[in-house]
Amino acid sequence: MRQDHRRNQDTHNPPPPDPDTHIASFIIQHRDSAIDMLSTVIAQHADLELALPGTTRSIVICESADRHAVMQRVDELQALPGVLNVLLVYHHAEPAQALAEPLSESSVTCANGDPP
Repeated sequence: MRQDHRRNQDTHNPPPPDPDTHIASFIIQHRDSAIDMLSTVIAQHADLELALPGTTRSIVICESADRHAVMQRVDELQALPGVLNVLLVYHHAEPAQALAEPLSESSVTCANGDPP
């Protein structure tokens, strides 16, 4: 008789956290009356930052160890009254350990490639 290995899995323990840090940016198109609610909801999430608030468009940064949180936040923000659209502009995953390492002087350059 074949043993079902799924019975041995502990369904109460979630999988270990993703070793990567996920950084994403959103452009949110909203009615001017929605900015206060949007600001309040964003402030309730430690992984969100209202980087550039606007009257009808705002930029939000999401930084999370959970790869599913990025799209979950898009869905949550999209569901707010007065939000017309949430556009994922950028998503980058980087090993959390690499982000904690200091930059060497030789790796720091300006946008044009010159040293600072």
